[in-house]
Amino acid sequence: MRTVDATGVLAVVVVAVAAILGGAFYPGPRMAVGLSLAVTLAAAVYWRRDRLRTEEWVVVVFLVWSVSAGVLARTAPLAAREVLTVWLAAFLLWMTTRRANVPTARMASKILVGVAVILVFGVILEAVGLGRMRVGGLLENPNLTACLLVVSLSLLPLYGGRRRRWAIVVAAVLVIGVVLTGSRAGLLALLAVVAIILPRGRARSVGLAVSAVIVAAIMAWRFLSQPDILAWFRPTIWGAVLRLWAEHPIAGVGPGGLVDAAGAVRLLHADHVGQHQFLIAYAESSPLAILVQTGVVGFAAALTAVLAWGAAVRARGAFESVPLRAALAVMVVMTLFHDLITADIVLWWWAVVLGLKEAPSTRITPVGELRPGRRAAPAVAALAVAYIMLWGMVEPSWARWMWRAGPPDVALTERCLRAEPWYAEPLYWRTRVLVRRESWTWEAAGEAIARSRRAVRVRPSSAALWGELGIVQTWVVTNFGPWPDSVEGAQEAFARATELEPHQPWHWLEWARLERSVGDLGSAVMLAHRAIEAEPHAARVWLFIARLELDRGQVEAARLALGKARDSAALRARPGLNSYERELVSAPEWQFRELEEALQ
Repeated sequence: MRTVDATGVLAVVVVAVAAILGGAFYPGPRMAVGLSLAVTLAAAVYWRRDRLRTEEWVVVVFLVWSVSAGVLARTAPLAAREVLTVWLAAFLLWMTTRRANVPTARMASKILVGVAVILVFGVILEAVGLGRMRVGGLLENPNLTACLLVVSLSLLPLYGGRRRRWAIVVAAVLVIGVVLTGSRAGLLALLAVVAIILPRGRARSVGLAVSAVIVAAIMAWRFLSQPDILAWFRPTIWGAVLRLWAEHPIAGVGPGGLVDAAGAVRLLHADHVGQHQFLIAYAESSPLAILVQTGVVGFAAALTAVLAWGAAVRARGAFESVPLRAALAVMVVMTLFHDLITADIVLWWWAVVLGLKEAPSTRITPVGELRPGRRAAPAVAALAVAYIMLWGMVEPSWARWMWRAGPPDVALTERCLRAEPWYAEPLYWRTRVLVRRESWTWEAAGEAIARSRRAVRVRPSSAALWGELGIVQTWVVTNFGPWPDSVEGAQEAFARATELEPHQPWHWLEWARLERSVGDLGSAVMLAHRAIEAEPHAARVWLFIARLELDRGQVEAARLALGKARDSAALRARPGLNSYERELVSAPEWQFRELEEALQ
């Protein structure tokens, strides 16, 4: 086997191991996969001896623009770095596997199919143990598991050959796994596969009709046995994502920045105790995710890359391949209904499958012997790829692994920050510890201010970190007097926090407490009522409003606010409250007693 082909097989093995390790989402497995990718992809780049194709250059343009979008947005720098590293890895995996020869592609396909079967057994064991459908097995997330299993059907030799019977058995196993995941998009993707692999004529019509009836029955049972609000709420999410994109049309919110940026467009649930408890974590559509995270320029670059790839594949006659068309159908269906652009294992798995399906039609054009002045270029490119993999995947995972390995303390905080200066979690923890102290010294105040300021520099789009900076400055005002710098710093921090998260009451409430502490009761009342507009059942906010009305001498208004607080607290008896709703309706009983005594 040629060195370049051996590297391609090794790359497939790394992706397979990542899938067995649950997608390598946890810090320990992710470090191992990151190190493996650093070595494997660096070797693949070093041993490649042909020029980039047109469609590959367009993908490079998309990646370069995505880096620019992350820099311009500065929403979540560490998340952007990790996502861009994942995209680069997927691109290099695709570029490597599509250059494999036929025996190598066949061997790599067997590896992936074997891992897919292992994933199915994981799904089956979990389903039997839990006694229900909607399970993910080793990957935990059922939709991600379905993404891997459905597309793996295209790797099976279902047409002719001595192993056709075994291929049909394996295909049945994969279908069972998809059904047990309960993924609606996965079931629709199965229909697409059936429509493509069956020969035209009566066989396709009957097979498609029977499959449609079976899929419809499974989906109906799924809706009745395990209702999922997301199925009906997805159009609302799409609308919110489009509104978010409209605020950042050119560069988007940056790769990996959707969660932080989505605080300003939280979803309204009028029939819940907490109206704005749900945050958009995914765009629920990959095209929309590309649009909102990389802007219209990135979306145009991605679309151009797809069209250029399609033209190149058509010119080579590769679309005549039924397995390639089946794989594409699966990818289209799954990406329409799921945001997969940050799903590492799905991107890597799909990149490998797509490359393996293209490999038989890809013709390699060697560049010839490198000139003496350019012989170092492959080595430099390989070293650059290895460094990016280590910097973008291994370094953040190392910091997270250290942070989770032992009880947090100051020494661990410093070690984690040295390992990953962009990791904000240790800074947030240390600031919270300092704020909870009963008494403050100037030394503690200085450390808290320094830590919280560094945290917002590291992650400038986090409302929680800006709110924590405001609380630190408020504590300085409370303990050491209303220094102008502290007052202004707290007001600026709370203003930024409420801009990022206008629908959450807590930053408004803390800002109102600051204004009360400096004697501005009018501003405090206005800010407290803004918190109530966001969440009408926030018991602690109603209690604070009652206290403010007493300060202003408005006794009846204070009684009314206290009654609202009691009504909100009574909602604690409602069954099925989540943690956010319980926090909303909870308040210390001593505050009720103090206000009742003051109102007598």
